[in-house]
Amino acid sequence: MITAKRQLQRFTKALSLVTSLDLSGSNLSGDFPEELTKLSGLVVLNLSRNHISGKIPENISSLHQLSSLDLSCNNLSGSIPPTLSSLSFIGYLNLSNDNFSGTIPYAEHLTTYNASSFSGNPALYGPPLNVKCQDEDSDGGGSVNQDNNNGN
Repeated sequence: MITAKRQLQRFTKALSLVTSLDLSGSNLSGDFPEELTKLSGLVVLNLSRNHISGKIPENISSLHQLSSLDLSCNNLSGSIPPTLSSLSFIGYLNLSNDNFSGTIPYAEHLTTYNASSFSGNPALYGPPLNVKCQDEDSDGGGSVNQDNNNGN
């Protein structure tokens, strides 16, 4: 529903026609708007450079046609939902410079992205990042270490 000129409008059928939504740099704040996952025809979603917090909703996987997702430079946190790996049509993905943690969900197509798609999330590890979680048996903490690739 949208309120414009003091009139409440319902756009239930028209919302399925929305294919691209670019709200980058719009100074948005608050939790990730879960209502966006109901835009079934969405192909491009760009919410980068805002102040969005919270987690990516698990039901982001309902956006079956999504081919471009940019959530970079926000305050998103928690783990990247495993359901994201079911979005096999994503050709562009940018989750950099947020506060994600844990392992990047494994899916063949997610490992083809450049590490820059996930960089700037200090507690995030796993391919394609050169960051691995230390074996919990070694220090008991399961801390994250940067692999410096210099043979040491």
